[in-house]
Amino acid sequence: MSKTLTKEQIQLKKYRRLKDKNLEQLLLNRFLNNYGYEKGEITAKAIINDILKLVDDYFLVSTLDDDQHHIHFGQLVYMAVPVDEYPKRGKAIAQTRLKPVVLSFVADEDIEHIAHGFDSKSLRKKRLVRWVDEAFDQAALLTQLDLAMLLGVTESVVSQYVNEIQKEGRLLPTRGNIHDLSGAITHKREIITLFLEGYFTPEIAMKTKHSNEAVDRYIRDYQRVQILWQNHITNLDQISQLTRLSKRVVQQYVDLLPDKLKSISKNESDKNIDLINQNTLLNKESKQPVVI
Repeated sequence: MSKTLTKEQIQLKKYRRLKDKNLEQLLLNRFLNNYGYEKGEITAKAIINDILKLVDDYFLVSTLDDDQHHIHFGQLVYMAVPVDEYPKRGKAIAQTRLKPVVLSFVADEDIEHIAHGFDSKSLRKKRLVRWVDEAFDQAALLTQLDLAMLLGVTESVVSQYVNEIQKEGRLLPTRGNIHDLSGAITHKREIITLFLEGYFTPEIAMKTKHSNEAVDRYIRDYQRVQILWQNHITNLDQISQLTRLSKRVVQQYVDLLPDKLKSISKNESDKNIDLINQNTLLNKESKQPVVI
C-alpha cells in the first residue's frame, strides 16, 4: 500500500511534471532512447545544455550595450568570424570558429536617406559602413563576400565601394583588412605610420579600429623586416623564408621602410654584388679558388 502524499508533495509532483515538459527533457529522451547514446544521463545533459546554449546564442544575442535581448524589427542575426580567430594556410571556413552578431538591416538612417531622395549607391555604402562597424563592435568581422550577400550585389561592386570609402580616409574593419586577407596595405601603412610617429599601441588600435594584438603583430613583423634590411638582407625570397611571411606581405613592409634606409641598403647590396663579380673574374683569370 502506497504512502499517502501530503498536499505539498502533490503540488511538488505536479510542478516537476510541468517543468519536465521542455526542450531539454525532450532532447534527453531522444539521446537515451532514440540515438543509441550509451554514456549516461549526466554526460547527455552536459551535451544538451551546450547545444541549447549554442541555439540560444544564435537567437538571443548581445547588443552594443551588453543588454541581452532578442532581435528587434529591422535587425538580423548573421554569422561572422571572431576578431581573434586568425586565418591559417589551408584553413577552410568549415574549420573556422564563428559567432552570431546583430546587424541593423534596416535602420532609421536608411529611411531618412530615402526620404531625401533615393540614391541606391550611397545607401548601400552607408549600410556597408554600418554593418562592418556593428560586427566589429561585437568583436567579429565581415568579409566582402558577406557584404555582397547582404547588399545583393557582386563582390566586385563591394570592392569598389570599399576602395572609394577608404580613399576618403575611412579605414573599414573588414576581415580582409584586419586579418590581412586582401592585397590592400592601407591598414598596414596607417598602423606603421602612426607607430613611426611615436604613437603607442592602444592609441593606434583605437585610431585604426584594430585590436592591440593585431597592432603589435603588424609592428613586430615590420621591425623584423626592417632589421633584416638594415643588415643588408634585401632579397625578398630570403626575407620571406626568415620571417615566415609571404613575399607579398614582405614587399608591403619594404614599401613602408624609410627611403633613406632603402637607399643605403641598396647601395651596400650593390657593392656586395660588385665585390662578388670582381672576385669571380679574378678567380677565372688565376684559376685559383678564392674564398669570399
